[in-house]
Amino acid sequence: MPPVASAPEAADGGAAGAPEALPSVPSAGGRVEIVGGRLLLPDGSLTAGDLALEGDRITEVGGKLGHRAGARVLEAGGCTVMPGMVDLHSHLTLVLRDHEGPDTSRSVVALRASRQALRALRTGITRCRDIGGYQHVDIELRDAIREGVVPGPAMACAGQFIAITGGHAWPYTREADGEGEVRKAAREQIRAGADFLKIVGSGGVRLADDNETAVQFSLGEMSAMVEEASAAGTVAAAHVHPERAIRNAVTAGVRSVEHGTHLTPEIAEMMLERSVFLVPTFAITRFIAAHDPSPMMRAWAERTIVTKREMFRMVLDKGLAWGIGTDAGSYLPSSAIVDEMRAICELGLSAGDVLQHVTRHNADLWGWSDAGRLASGCVADVLVVRGDPTEDLGAMRQVEITVARGAVFDWRELAADGPP
Repeated sequence: MPPVASAPEAADGGAAGAPEALPSVPSAGGRVEIVGGRLLLPDGSLTAGDLALEGDRITEVGGKLGHRAGARVLEAGGCTVMPGMVDLHSHLTLVLRDHEGPDTSRSVVALRASRQALRALRTGITRCRDIGGYQHVDIELRDAIREGVVPGPAMACAGQFIAITGGHAWPYTREADGEGEVRKAAREQIRAGADFLKIVGSGGVRLADDNETAVQFSLGEMSAMVEEASAAGTVAAAHVHPERAIRNAVTAGVRSVEHGTHLTPEIAEMMLERSVFLVPTFAITRFIAAHDPSPMMRAWAERTIVTKREMFRMVLDKGLAWGIGTDAGSYLPSSAIVDEMRAICELGLSAGDVLQHVTRHNADLWGWSDAGRLASGCVADVLVVRGDPTEDLGAMRQVEITVARGAVFDWRELAADGPP
């Protein structure tokens, strides 16, 4: 954020008018006009035109605006004006260092997470499904963003992962075994303020001795957690890699399958029938293959990339609903969303198709139907991007302005964290 001038000192040594002099997070207010750019419309087309925002809503789309007195005018010449991106698989509070563990101070994690939230905005992510956090810091971060205490994307939070004793990422989870205990664990997350539940249904690759083919939680245990989510008026998402774990999750009634490495055509048909969507998370696997210090982990990732590419081609052929998510956290920053989009483009989709998924389709999958599109009455989540990302996704690394629920972050003026 930009520096704020010091408040004048009062005679008693305190700051005169201190509450008014405190720096604040940008907030929605007044009329904002974004002019001279190309608008990315909900149908995927680009058209020259202007955009008007008032408060936290889009009010006018297209054509030339008659500038209203008092409006803030943002020039977008040479830029694409598009909806903010939605990340459907993030972990903004899992920003631990290699030597740290579950005893790391919550306040330290919260400070780092607030920086991660700002970096997400800088990247162009205006909404995210935070799908497993550190000791409920994710929920507190969500609330602080809502209240305007810190800047960040709108968040839907899962609270703590729920895992079996010794399961995937167990040091950071709420461990539970048996139907009675998993019900209690689910209720604890709801009590803490979680928007949905995250079930760890299989092993993964968080630790070198982890095994992504291990099935974790029985069908009965998964069903119990989904029942608790439903009773609270929400849904569950499941981290699952092997076939049997995916089948258990879909049979139990989860809303989404995360990773889904060994998804089969038969289970994909079940997902179609039950309106379950997939978030494949390619970027983290590619990162592990290229950078992990363990040869075993790199070899696993290289094999998995081939399997996931074949799996996702099947998903595309069947027309199964899918979303885009980074798995940002300990391994990756939020800017990996560009790498995720590029990985999907390599499988035959156009840049324009992928942009539609990371905005409108992602928003719709999570019920944010008034977001993810430039349309009158929709939430004012808007990006101004240098160049044309429908031709080259590399342009998504040149976000010049992020508008999050009407609050304007003009990175051309703000020296906020450098490049995303």
